[in-house]
Amino acid sequence: MSKCPRRATNPLYFSLVTCGQLLLAASAAHAHSGQAHESVTTEHDAPPHRTQSAVIATQITPSNAAHLMPQGPDAISGVNDWLISNGTLCAVVSDLDHEGEFSTRGGSLVDLGFCNRADDHYNSYYDLLQGSRLRPLDGQTIRIQQTSDSASIIVDSTRDGAVMQTEYRLSTTSPTQLHIQKRLSKADDLNFYSTLNFNYHSLESFVFSSKNPRQSTGFQNEDFVSRGQSAISVAARHADTIITVSPPDAEHGISYGWQLLSAERVSGDDRYPVPHFVLADDSSNAMLILSDTFYIGDGSSIGWLQMPQLLLLDLDQDAIETKEIIYVGKRGDVASITDQLLTDTTLVSGQITEANAALHIWQDNGQPLTHVRPDHDGRFTLRIPRGRYRFEVRGSASRTISRDIEIGATAITLDTFELPTTATIKLPQGQPMRLVFEGLDGTPNPNFADTLTGSSVRDDDGETFLNPVPQLFLAGVEGDPVSVKVAPGKYRVYATHGPEHDLQKVEIEVGDDSLTTLEIAAPKRQIATPGYIASDLHVHSGVSFDNAFSETERVRTFVAENGEVMVSSEHDIPVDYAPRIEALGVQNKITSIAAAEVTSLLPTELNPYTSGHANFFPYQPDPLAFRRGMINHENRRWRNIIHDIKQQQPDVVVQLNHPRLDLRLSGKSLPSDWQEIIDNGQFLDHMGSAGHPYNPHLPLSSAPNNVLIEPDPVTGMRDIDFDLIEVINPGGEHHEQRIRAIRQDWLSLLKQGEKLVATANSDSHRSDVQVAVPRTMVNMSNDQVTAFNQAEFLRSLKAGNVYGTTGPMLEISLGDKVMGEMFSGQRGQLSLKVFSTDWIPVNLLKLQINGVTIEEYSLDSNKTEHTLLIPMSFDQDAFVTVEISGPAEQDYAAIYPGMTPYAFSNPIYIDYDGDGKWTPPGL
Repeated sequence: MSKCPRRATNPLYFSLVTCGQLLLAASAAHAHSGQAHESVTTEHDAPPHRTQSAVIATQITPSNAAHLMPQGPDAISGVNDWLISNGTLCAVVSDLDHEGEFSTRGGSLVDLGFCNRADDHYNSYYDLLQGSRLRPLDGQTIRIQQTSDSASIIVDSTRDGAVMQTEYRLSTTSPTQLHIQKRLSKADDLNFYSTLNFNYHSLESFVFSSKNPRQSTGFQNEDFVSRGQSAISVAARHADTIITVSPPDAEHGISYGWQLLSAERVSGDDRYPVPHFVLADDSSNAMLILSDTFYIGDGSSIGWLQMPQLLLLDLDQDAIETKEIIYVGKRGDVASITDQLLTDTTLVSGQITEANAALHIWQDNGQPLTHVRPDHDGRFTLRIPRGRYRFEVRGSASRTISRDIEIGATAITLDTFELPTTATIKLPQGQPMRLVFEGLDGTPNPNFADTLTGSSVRDDDGETFLNPVPQLFLAGVEGDPVSVKVAPGKYRVYATHGPEHDLQKVEIEVGDDSLTTLEIAAPKRQIATPGYIASDLHVHSGVSFDNAFSETERVRTFVAENGEVMVSSEHDIPVDYAPRIEALGVQNKITSIAAAEVTSLLPTELNPYTSGHANFFPYQPDPLAFRRGMINHENRRWRNIIHDIKQQQPDVVVQLNHPRLDLRLSGKSLPSDWQEIIDNGQFLDHMGSAGHPYNPHLPLSSAPNNVLIEPDPVTGMRDIDFDLIEVINPGGEHHEQRIRAIRQDWLSLLKQGEKLVATANSDSHRSDVQVAVPRTMVNMSNDQVTAFNQAEFLRSLKAGNVYGTTGPMLEISLGDKVMGEMFSGQRGQLSLKVFSTDWIPVNLLKLQINGVTIEEYSLDSNKTEHTLLIPMSFDQDAFVTVEISGPAEQDYAAIYPGMTPYAFSNPIYIDYDGDGKWTPPGL
C-alpha cells in the first residue's frame, strides 16, 4: 500500500487514510433535519439557567447563548448548536448546517469542558467508514432528551447507505464523564471503521490500557496518519484509552480520557465482541473497530497474518454497537484521568521541591502507568495499584530524580522529592526583547518550552520529539519571566528586538546552584524605516486547532520581535487580539486586525485536493456564532467564498496563503507522479476545482489555468480574485525553493494583468516558529502604532506600496512614483536605498523588468546603507521590481534559523506610451 507523504512545513495538508472520528451523543426533545426544527418540549426563548437546574438539554439561541456557550481556546460552538450539561460538564454538538474539518455537515461533538471555566481544549471527532477521510458519516438529524438526572443528544448519520446512531449523554451520577453509545448498520461490505479525534499538533497524547495497564505505552506514540494503512500493524495498540493533556502554561488546565468500553457485533439477539485498537500520533487519535473477528489470531494484535484478513471481513446485515466514555479532568496531566479509572487503588501523596515539575510513574516492566503535575506548592496526590514502581520526577533544565517505591494497600505519603540544584539566571526587565541561548563547549541548548512529558512520535525514519525552544520572550511589562533555570555550563546569549535594532550578545558561564544576573543591554534602534510599519499578516496561536500556544504568549512574542501590526490567521475562526494586547498593557507597542484563515481540509468531487488556504481581514468575529461567524466554505470555489465574505465584511482584504511548497510542480512539464506530489494546502498546486497545478509558463486563457479566470455567472467573481499573494512563507527546509516557486507564479500572473500584491509573513504557530519575520512593510503617512489608521493600512496594502523582507529594508521610486503606482514615460531614474543593521549583511541587488533580471549590482556587505540612482529606459508598457539578498552569517543564522537576508519590492508600473493605461506585457 502506498505511503501518504508527511508534509514538512504546514502538516495540516496530510491525506488521511486509516483514521476516523468520534461523534458523541444523547437523547430527545427537539428534532433537527436539514433546515427543519421541530420543538417538542422546551421553549427556546425561555432558556434554562445552570444555576436553576443542573441538567440541561437545549439548542443554543441568541437569547441563551451568552450564558450557555462554553469558552476556552478551542471553543467554537454558537447559536443553533446543541448543548447538554449535568451542571459540571458542558458538551456541544454542532448543528447540521455547521460544517466540520471532515464533513460539509454538522452533528459532531465540537466543545467539551467544565461549565463556566473557559477551559475548552477539545477538537472535534468524526466517524469514518474504512477509516477514510473521504467517507465520513454525515449528520442527518439531531434530537435531544432530558430527564431529572441526565441530558442527551442523539445524532443520526449516514454515508453510502450505512446508518449510524450516536448518543451523547451527561448525567449527575457521573459528573465528569460524557457517555457515548453508537450503533452502525447497513454497512454490508465494511471491513472496519475508525473514530478520529482531530487532535492536530495540539494536546499531547498518552495511550493507556485500563484492562491491563502493563500494555500502556504512554507518551511514546506511533505515526499512523502519514504512513497510511501500512502503519496499522505497528501503530494499532491493544489498549482502550487515549488521554490528552493541555500544556503546562494553559490558563485553565484540562485533560480528556477517551475510553472504548466495548465494541460488539450484533446479529438479532446474538452479540459477540470484535477486535478494537487505539492509534495515536501528533496529528490525530483514533479508535479502530473491526467488523468481525479474525479467522486466525485472537484479536490482540494486527500482525502480518491479520493484515490480509482485514479485507475479508464484512458486516453483512449485522450491526456494530460501541460504548465509549470521555472522562474530563481539571489538571493538564494524565493522573486526573487515571485517578477516575483506578478508583479502588491506593492513594499516594507527596511533594516536589519545585512546582514546575512532572512526576512519571513507571511499572516494573518499564511501561508507563501515569503522570502527574504538582500544584503551586509542589504537592501532588494520585491513585496507583499495589505494586513496585519507579517514581521519576522531571524538572526544568533536564533535571531528573527517581526512586523505586513499593505501593501497598493503604494510603501513603511519600518523602519529599528534591530535584537537583541547578543554575538560575535572572533576566533583564522593563525592555522588550527576545533572548536566544546557545550552549557552548559541549553545553546543550536549553529548552524553555519543555512540557516534561518526553512526548514523541516514531515513524519509518525514527523517533521525533517536540522541537526545543532555546529562546525567551520579553514584552517589557509586568508578567514577563523574571528568571530561568539552565544546566550548568557556558552560554552565548543574544538579545534581539527585530531587524531594525542592533544585536547584543554576551557569553556567560554558570555553575551549579548559582544565581547569575544576565547583564545584557537592550537592543537599540539602528535603522529607521520612515513611512513604513512592520506587519505580519499570518499569525497563529492556540485558538487554531493545530496548536495549543497561549494567546497571551503569542502577543508577548510579537512585541519582543518589534512587530507592529499583527493580523490573526486562526484556522476557520475570526479572532481579534485587541483584548489580549490591552490586558498585557502593550497597546502602545503593537496593534492588531481581526482576521481569519479560511482553511480547507476536505477533498470533494468539486475540489479533489481541497481549495487551499486564504486570509481574510478585517473579519470581525461574531461572539455568538458558530466558529465566531466563519462561513461554510468546504466544497466551494474561491470565487463564491470571496463573494460571500465580502457581503459580510465589505472592506475585507483577501490574501492567498502559501500557494506553493516548492518547485516540483512549477516546471513547463510535470513529473509523472505529479498527483502524488500535490500538497492540498497549496492552492496553486491544484487550483481547487481544476485538480491540476497552475502552469506559470502558459497563458491564463489556456487549460488548465483558465479555471482561475472563469467568472461566476451570477457575481462575476473569479477564483483568482485575491488582493494579496504570500510570496514569503518560511517553509522550513523548502524556504529558498518556496520563494522561487511562488515568485514565479506571482510574476506570471502580473505579466498577464493580474495585479496581486506580494507579501511576506511568518505563518508562526508555536514559540519554536519565528513570528513577525518575515514581515510586510506597509506604507503609512504616520507609521507610529499609537496613530495607526486601519483604513489607510488596508488601502496601502491593496495599492501595493509594500515590500517583503526577512531583514533588509528598502526605499524605491521611479521619478515621483512609488510601488503600486504607474510611471508615465519612456525614460526615468530609479532611486534605490537599501539599508540593514550590521548583523544582517546584503551583497546583491537584482533589477528586473517584467520579472526578468536586467542587471545585478554587487553590494559591500560590510556597509549598512547603499544608495543607487539607476537611469532606465523602456520600449513598451512594463513593470519594475527589485530583489535584495545576502548571506546568512553566524549571528543572523542564530536569530533567524532557516532563513537568509532577503527583500523584494512590489512593482512600479510603466505606461510607456503615456495613454494613461497599463498594458500587461504577457508571458
